[in-house]
Amino acid sequence: MILLARQPSETKKMLEALLYRLPATHRDYMYYEEQLRRIQAGFAGEQRVDAEWLEIDLPFPHYFLHDLQVTNRFGTSHQIDTILLCPHFILLLEIKNIAGMLKLDKEFAQFTRTTIDGQLDGMTNPFYQVRRHQEWLTWELQQVHMTIPVHHAVVMATKKAILSNGLSDQAIFHVAGLRYYVRKLLQQYPNVMLDEKELAQLAQQLLAKHRPFQRKLSLPLQDIQKGVLCPQCSNGQQMDYHYKKWVCRRCGLIDANALLRTLEDYRLLMGEMLTNQSFCTFFAIDSPNIAYKLLKKLPLQAVGEKRHRQYWIMEPT
Repeated sequence: MILLARQPSETKKMLEALLYRLPATHRDYMYYEEQLRRIQAGFAGEQRVDAEWLEIDLPFPHYFLHDLQVTNRFGTSHQIDTILLCPHFILLLEIKNIAGMLKLDKEFAQFTRTTIDGQLDGMTNPFYQVRRHQEWLTWELQQVHMTIPVHHAVVMATKKAILSNGLSDQAIFHVAGLRYYVRKLLQQYPNVMLDEKELAQLAQQLLAKHRPFQRKLSLPLQDIQKGVLCPQCSNGQQMDYHYKKWVCRRCGLIDANALLRTLEDYRLLMGEMLTNQSFCTFFAIDSPNIAYKLLKKLPLQAVGEKRHRQYWIMEPT
């Protein structure tokens, strides 16, 4: 049972909204494009591993928590790609979607990747990442007086990752090896450590700790294209509001979702609060009267009166 489904991150959505509105000639366009590419690659790798679970037989009660985000007792964060909770053991996965020759220097705790063109890159040590998560979860189990083995593994989501011999004693493998690793753990732990009620209780306790992180990005908001933009045209083509419809002046598209789509761009880039003035600026509307009428159509909560009125974007139901 998937108790916490994997979702695209707010950072991914934010970068997509930014690049949709940032001119391709902007000096930082390629930088943000590369940031988005890395996030998209990571998300695609996680989805590849999620799909592998569909072919693995787990004939007992179990729960999946994908992308669990929690803060520990020291005030620092954990973002765990996948947790499998089952009656016999708990498995934590760190998922990587990187290509090249991968090596681990144990003496210096240095994880490196050599690309196909010979470039050597230092990378975050995934074993330290997942072991740190393991230590956190072990501590949490102690607090609720539950005893169950906690294991971890690093899963490579692409066949273009070449694992060196120095990694042979580490819990790391390609995605195709996941089912065999799970079978190995089941053979190692045949006894039930948590009954169905205890397992469900633990899953709910972990889910209750989930608090998605709000990552801060420095964005060139002064340089983005304002207005309601046509999703069919490129280069930030603005749409016009005529007779209660949004119409593209270039291709003639009539878009019924234009207003809500632009509101989502505003939320991602500007925040959840807006005023009549900020609405006019971002949506490129000259008339305060038209702006007021449009604001009433949106899922907003109004606070204050007249010129002190503010609007808060409401969570979708």
